Amino acid sequence: MRALAAALMLAWALSMTGSADEANTAAESNKVLFVDVRHDLVNLGICGENARGDGMANDSEPIQAAIDFVAQNGGGYVVVPPGVYRVALIKLVPGVHLVGAGWDETVFRAWDTSVMFQVSGGCLENFTAYGTPTAQRSGKHWVIGTGGVGRGGSATAAHIISVHNASDAHINHVRAMESRYDCLYVCGSRGLRVTDCYFDRAGRNIVSLVGSDEGFMFANCYIGSHWGLYHFDIEPNEPRYVRDGLFVNCTFDGRKAGEFNSDTWGAFLIFTGHSELKSRNITVMGCRFHDISIRVHGVFPGVKFLYNPVMEGHGPVFIRVKTNPVGEFRDAVVRGNHFFTDGKPAENINSGVAFTGDSIFEDNYPEKFNDGPRQEKENSS
Repeated sequence: MRALAAALMLAWALSMTGSADEANTAAESNKVLFVDVRHDLVNLGICGENARGDGMANDSEPIQAAIDFVAQNGGGYVVVPPGVYRVALIKLVPGVHLVGAGWDETVFRAWDTSVMFQVSGGCLENFTAYGTPTAQRSGKHWVIGTGGVGRGGSATAAHIISVHNASDAHINHVRAMESRYDCLYVCGSRGLRVTDCYFDRAGRNIVSLVGSDEGFMFANCYIGSHWGLYHFDIEPNEPRYVRDGLFVNCTFDGRKAGEFNSDTWGAFLIFTGHSELKSRNITVMGCRFHDISIRVHGVFPGVKFLYNPVMEGHGPVFIRVKTNPVGEFRDAVVRGNHFFTDGKPAENINSGVAFTGDSIFEDNYPEKFNDGPRQEKENSS
């Protein structure tokens, strides 16, 4: 089959170019690169040494050299075999896939206080990254730190993954844990895709979208229970915005909040809107919320909560806290959701949030919330 495919490719190239030499040149130019960081860098003259993956050496330089080489030669795959790689400020660029051998096989650990992966494009895929430098400061030994920024904790990396000024970046099947600030920090993204990922244990927020971010999707992701400030924060400062996004089949889980001295109050998926209404149009569909509430700050139009099988917060699901003078979902759609409190059908779902404009409530459980939510006593925090 491989020989047949090569022959067909050569025949196609001949029909396009007219000669065998030109066809071979065309086929070579379409070759996708695969570079193994443990074996290929010295042989190919990419770097003076291969990555070690021994958990002790700083492997940043050889891995970055492989990424740069692949990017400069038309794109492809940087393969990271099983091992433990210490890294700092790996810059992933468009056209490059950085691919590990699996969550339990390829492990990255922080070398210093830098961001571990700075993403402007390309794809991170199929590995685990810890913001702690060693196993002795990780897992059951992880210390969250204080001040909502991980001060004095066991993590060293500021962010594990920072997506910055990126177009069409993809993070797929990555487990990112134990950051000093945020496990995933996004600022300035277009078309970001985050799929089949696991985020937990953050000194500040587990995930932050701070703007300007648009056209994003989180699918089949798990956002865990241990944070120092907030669970998941959509909070752009003006004039930035976060808009046209989708969360589908994700789990927002606060059931173990408080372990490792993590925060319990900041159990929110936060929507922050501003006066110009540029932040808008986010859909949350088929997701599960366990002890996580929806907090709105300012006016946020066009939010849809659709067919979420479990929406369970600490009391009401929708919350405006007293420190936010305005908390308004405008032209919202709340359809087909199941609301619970402590495992039982919810008695109320709203604490101070205004649903305005053409907001719609229908096909929800319990059915009494299909006439719109009663505004119960506001959250006192």
